[in-house]
Amino acid sequence: MISVPIRNIKREKIHVQVYEQIKNLLLDGYWKTGEKIPSENELCGMTGVSRMSVRTAVKSLIAQGFLVSRQGEGTFVVNFSTDLNMDVLVPILGLMDKNILEVLEYRKILEVGLLPKVFQNITQNDREVLKKNIEELENTPETEIEKITELDLEFHRNLSSLSGNSLVIRVSQILNNLFWKAMQETVITLGNQTGRYYHRKILDAILSNDLELTKSILEEHIQDTIDSIQQLQHENSNDTDYQ
Repeated sequence: MISVPIRNIKREKIHVQVYEQIKNLLLDGYWKTGEKIPSENELCGMTGVSRMSVRTAVKSLIAQGFLVSRQGEGTFVVNFSTDLNMDVLVPILGLMDKNILEVLEYRKILEVGLLPKVFQNITQNDREVLKKNIEELENTPETEIEKITELDLEFHRNLSSLSGNSLVIRVSQILNNLFWKAMQETVITLGNQTGRYYHRKILDAILSNDLELTKSILEEHIQDTIDSIQQLQHENSNDTDYQ
């Protein structure tokens, strides 16, 4: 195997460390445009981490336009520029509670507003993709935070992509890490039972071809998350005041 300068991974924030190492190699030109990067198995061997952590990191790089996955061939480097990848300039930092709420507010405005376009464009295959995502989410143990985060975010990402709006899709790619961190913090804080419940209701409304019901449930889903986080913030604030 060709020697690749990837270091062993520390325990905390594993997928982020994998992401940063691969991204830095891409930015340094270690792999050239059109070149195939090592497979998931090879990257697991190089970094000493699980396939899920490697897959999550690679998916983030694909979403941001650094890499492209070709079925049956592998993952390849694409031609990218810094001005099209603003996320490169933004370190992955822990979000304060206020930032998480702002991300959720942004998502509520964007995703609900896009639903009319989603209903115009959605195909039977798209419905099957959403259904498969929900079934996998429902069958994932609560302890698998990273997988739950990815599946939950993937559901919302798929809805945005179905709008067919290239600007929305591009902005979502740029903000992928922000969305990921906010989603992960939400899952850790609130669990995912509510998410599973609402995703199933959203899918049922889509399958019933009921746009207004889908909009209502999606808005309720995100607002319920916002309200729950605000309630926890309030309780934590009161606990601090009494100490």
